[in-house]
Amino acid sequence: MPESQIDQLIKSETDDIIHQEMNLLRENEFGNDNHSLNDVDPVIRQELGELLERFHKTMPIVVQPSPPREVVPPENFSHVVGEIYRSSVPRVENFHFLQHRLKLKSVLVLIPEELPAENEDFLQRADIHLFQVGMSGNKEPFVNIPSDLLTRAMEIVLNPANQPILIHCNRGKHRTGCLIGCIRKLQNWSLTMIFDEYRRFAFPKARALDQQFIEMYDDEEIKRIANDNNWLPIQW
Repeated sequence: MPESQIDQLIKSETDDIIHQEMNLLRENEFGNDNHSLNDVDPVIRQELGELLERFHKTMPIVVQPSPPREVVPPENFSHVVGEIYRSSVPRVENFHFLQHRLKLKSVLVLIPEELPAENEDFLQRADIHLFQVGMSGNKEPFVNIPSDLLTRAMEIVLNPANQPILIHCNRGKHRTGCLIGCIRKLQNWSLTMIFDEYRRFAFPKARALDQQFIEMYDDEEIKRIANDNNWLPIQW
């Protein structure tokens, strides 16, 4: 067991007493200059050791609390609404936060590529369900997010059985931003507010095509599904 500060203080005081006794011995010619702490009367040594042992047994054991584990959210992390969250691809240092702070039940991935092996291992160990609705981002000249895929993603996110849920693409900016923008439409946000939120997370590479997609997205199908399942209105 590591020595406590009290133990060290007692030993220090003990050594001082022994030094004083040695000096007295030298002054009275009962000792010589070759004395060391190890040469002191073994009876005194034993008595001091027993005293320290008895003192240690009577002192309460103080257990120092472990320092709190550092909480590290993923980049571009934010609460969306209710138990819905958004971010970039989580890294190893974010796993504790996702499992123990958010207590995630599901993760929705919007990229078609496989996740890093450590992410898949973490989700399996933490018993977090993985949904993957891979889609390409809106890019000139002819690449657009298919509306049916976004509707499928919305159906996963809005289902309370999958929440708490984290949504992410690569950087948590464009594809994630489009999905969040469409959720805001269900909340009856104005386009001005929706686009302002989109641009804040997409900075410095906001895409006009993403904002056009949000504006033009036909949400009748997801509204029908959500209303049939009593998922609307979305609870804050």
